[in-house]
Amino acid sequence: MPRFRDEWVVDRVLFDYMAGGSCACCGFSFLPNGTADLVHAVSDIDTDAANDEIQAMKHDPWPKELRDQIWADRVRLRQKAKLRMKTYQAFVNEQFDEFADWMKQQGNLNRMLQLPRSEIMSVIRGSLYDIHSAYAVVLDIVMEQVAFFSLTEYGPDGRSADELAFEQQLLQFDKRGGFVLKLLNDDGSSSEELLNMWLQRIKSLGGPKLLDRGPSKEDEAEEGFDADAGPSINTKTEQQASTGASFQSDRRIIRLIIARFWADLLMDKFAEAKRAKSIEV
Repeated sequence: MPRFRDEWVVDRVLFDYMAGGSCACCGFSFLPNGTADLVHAVSDIDTDAANDEIQAMKHDPWPKELRDQIWADRVRLRQKAKLRMKTYQAFVNEQFDEFADWMKQQGNLNRMLQLPRSEIMSVIRGSLYDIHSAYAVVLDIVMEQVAFFSLTEYGPDGRSADELAFEQQLLQFDKRGGFVLKLLNDDGSSSEELLNMWLQRIKSLGGPKLLDRGPSKEDEAEEGFDADAGPSINTKTEQQASTGASFQSDRRIIRLIIARFWADLLMDKFAEAKRAKSIEV
């Protein structure tokens, strides 16, 4: 049986939630359709996946107040994340070409581009996102799932080419150093291909969407989806579909936050380099 699958997340969250105590401050009983309205409010979850989540609620072991907290803060986190998209868009529009040239002149950035899991949770709980409820418990556990994602035997989570490149080729995990951004070939030589993938991922942080949605089943049918070509990136395996609740959207959010962390770090280093150069002149 593969490890770190979505069933494992469900059980771990329930255990940690019960062990740590609950919070009753985030109920949304005034919503006409309850938690279902919160599910549909998360814009990056595909319509089919949202319907699957609503059906899964009938069978999952989570108390209603736990579900309400999690879905309410899923919406809140995305609202906060969308507010920062204009920062990345402005940077891309005004400084990206100069930044790309600067990146190509840098040496080995691997040591700087390591990110312990604890640092990610500090960002999530900090002023940028301010998530402290049961959803913080979910994200902490999902982050472990992302770290060992290959063991789940799930297909890739991403939708767009830039997101998939980051997930499958750039983001790695080392038990000693945490998450690592791979910008070098396995032999330690520089890789223009990997660097260009990363630059494209930075570009995509400015939108137009926070996270792309995949086509629904109806869209695939209308557009003449070729079943013989294999499953689309929106298609769950039979095993994934049978597990009930899915944490695919949360894994995508974790990877997005990691990408933003490194982008912010490099943008700050670039700004420092520009200031130092102007002082020298």
